[in-house]
Amino acid sequence: MRFLFLNQYFPPDPAPTGILLCELAAQLVAQGHEVEFVDSRQNYRTGKKDERRAIREMRGLLTILWRGIRAKKRPDVVISATSPPLLLFVATLVAMRFRAKSAHWLFDMYPELALALGEIRDGWFSHFVESLMRWSYRRTNVLVALDDDMRERLKKYGVESEAIAPWVFASLLKSSAFHRKNSAFYWFYSGNLGRAHDWRTLLEAQALLEKRGTPWRLVFQGGGPSWLPVQERAKELGLKNCEWKSYVPENELRDSLLVADVLAVTQKPETQGLLWPSKLALVTTLPRRILWIGPTDGAIARDLRRLPQAGIFAPGESEKVADWLQNAPPAAPVVSDPATVREAALEKWRALLTGCRD
Repeated sequence: MRFLFLNQYFPPDPAPTGILLCELAAQLVAQGHEVEFVDSRQNYRTGKKDERRAIREMRGLLTILWRGIRAKKRPDVVISATSPPLLLFVATLVAMRFRAKSAHWLFDMYPELALALGEIRDGWFSHFVESLMRWSYRRTNVLVALDDDMRERLKKYGVESEAIAPWVFASLLKSSAFHRKNSAFYWFYSGNLGRAHDWRTLLEAQALLEKRGTPWRLVFQGGGPSWLPVQERAKELGLKNCEWKSYVPENELRDSLLVADVLAVTQKPETQGLLWPSKLALVTTLPRRILWIGPTDGAIARDLRRLPQAGIFAPGESEKVADWLQNAPPAAPVVSDPATVREAALEKWRALLTGCRD
């Protein structure tokens, strides 16, 4: 079979969705299938600053559409992710052009996510986008969400979906012999700090820890739209034990996280079921305590409650977070085997895509 992959970015660009799709493509090639990639010819990290987001995303969609309909060979299946928003609509047009099947991996749910974050208003435009997505979802042969919350959200469109969460990249599967050599206590927020992530609770908890005279240090590692606002708020709070580090190369990420005693993952409750923090895939495989600040009644919280090393809190519960960091005894971590999880996810994808032969 021939597969055409559509996404805003593909490696060597570091965008996580592009890496995941490339790893899926590599598995298909290993089975004797043919693959082709079409991207927007944009850059994930630096290019976002070059122009307004809406213009950038529209340019990306048009580029992918134009390059997609001019694919080198007629595909049997067009596989798309979610970036830029409305990419599924473009993928559906490309699939119709070639009379091919359509497979979609939903990473961010639009327009719902933009509405939840206040990026657009509930009005004619959001309703128009929703109608385009409804039309596209119903013409998708394989629809994959990230968890049960997202599957539930999709039901309003009258469609059913499977759930496959992101896995740990192949470059991060190698076990590390890293050992900490410092005596300080570190808690880390690593990765993109976007509009959907709660960071105020982290800073407020750190302020309480410093007021109590504890040795805890909060480290932000990465970047994103909220990077500067977080630093400004930390300065307003007068935080002394707060560090800022840039993104690290993919092959160094695992060891960089093992410096921490606690790894924090956050999500605003209004985005429940509209995205899934990809850093969870790696965090749950590391022998470190996990701090979840987000919806406490959703699929992510339910999964984390099975882990004795996880602390689960709602945004705003800064005092409870500080108490947990300071007083909770270290638990023997229960970690998943990333290679096994990865292979199971890829096998599920292979089965779904092979079914497109029918």
